[in-house]
Amino acid sequence: MSKQMTTDNESSSKLIKGIIIGGIVGGALMLLDSTTRRKVTETAVDLKDSSVDMFTQVKENPSEIKDQMIDRFKTASETLKEAISDAQDLYATVNENIFGKVNEVKEISTEALSSAKEVTGELKGLTSKVAEAGTQLTESAQTDDSNKSTYETSSSKL
Repeated sequence: MSKQMTTDNESSSKLIKGIIIGGIVGGALMLLDSTTRRKVTETAVDLKDSSVDMFTQVKENPSEIKDQMIDRFKTASETLKEAISDAQDLYATVNENIFGKVNEVKEISTEALSSAKEVTGELKGLTSKVAEAGTQLTESAQTDDSNKSTYETSSSKL
């Protein structure tokens, strides 16, 4: 196990060395271009100047800089509070409009399902009544045929 860990550590070490060397070589190649060199130089000078200006201002007016920073934090805090309030309002609106409608749809579908079950029960009752009426008609027709037959037999005997 320790041999494998040593191999893994060596591989990681080689990878890190390769990344660092690649970064240095890439940076050096990038600086061969005069436009890139000029931009890097300008950015470095601007960064140095702005840092020096900031340190000078802090040295000369520490309380003013502190007050400016506090004002910026207060403004950022107020903006964040507004954003949180807006998010809460949006959540309430979504909760009311969307989830409220979902509950309405659920209630309507439950009512529709209940009505469908009632209609199904009524249809079953109607079906049995129709079947009963059919049976009665069949029996009535058979009785009529039987009576007719009896009537014809008694008429022919006369």
